[in-house]
Amino acid sequence: MLIRIEHTTSYKYTEPLRATTQYLRMTPLSGRTQAVENWTLICPGAVTTAWQDQYGNACHTLTVTKPVERLDIRVSGLVRTRDTSGVVGVASPELPVMLYLRETPATVASGPIRDLAAACRGAAGRDRIEVLHDIMIRIAEAVDYMPGETDVHTTGAEALEQGSGVCQDLSHIFCAAARALDIPARYVSGYMTEGADHEGHAASHAWAEAFVDSLGWVGFDPTNRACPDEAYVRTAIGLDYSEASPVRGIRAGGGDEVMSVSVSFANQ
Repeated sequence: MLIRIEHTTSYKYTEPLRATTQYLRMTPLSGRTQAVENWTLICPGAVTTAWQDQYGNACHTLTVTKPVERLDIRVSGLVRTRDTSGVVGVASPELPVMLYLRETPATVASGPIRDLAAACRGAAGRDRIEVLHDIMIRIAEAVDYMPGETDVHTTGAEALEQGSGVCQDLSHIFCAAARALDIPARYVSGYMTEGADHEGHAASHAWAEAFVDSLGWVGFDPTNRACPDEAYVRTAIGLDYSEASPVRGIRAGGGDEVMSVSVSFANQ
């Protein structure tokens, strides 16, 4: 599938923004599941050439040093995707797989998360793929998709406890549950477009990947109860949202900030 993506993240400020430095992880890379045919980043200020972070994500550093009242960050491009039944494989080079057993504040394995994971373990020797599908479905059944019930600071444990959240929260719970079973797992940010049996998201999307010895990394999307297919575009990975978020940084001034996101897709 050839997908055109147009994505704008806008920030409005109640006072002039004096300066800001932001890390942008908004540029997808070609790999087993996708080929990037072209991609453009447009934003004010000074932008570095692309560099790679520790996870191999394509990053840019945006620096604005003069007062502005609005900041618009736009990306657009064409990505050709293919359905691999969620199998991403292993990139080279790549960090040691066991690193992805590390717990973060957003992916703490609380008692309820450990209970959910234990219920999926099953009998000794149960197929890992079956266990991971079970985790995905149990999370989807336990947490209703409800925008506005959580924010970027909500942990997976909190979302499970309240029984509601968004794709970010469900992905954090999946990572925590998989790691509780000693299965390496990582957070993925990107896009899910219209197509197949899914509904496209109006903003960026998130899911998780877990490591399976015979396959490498395999994607699981608890929000849609599915493994990613050709409707998905991967942008960045990390241990949690904070490491794979599209935009993250610091600012001076600006007063209160209001963010809005607009994403559109078109199948070519």
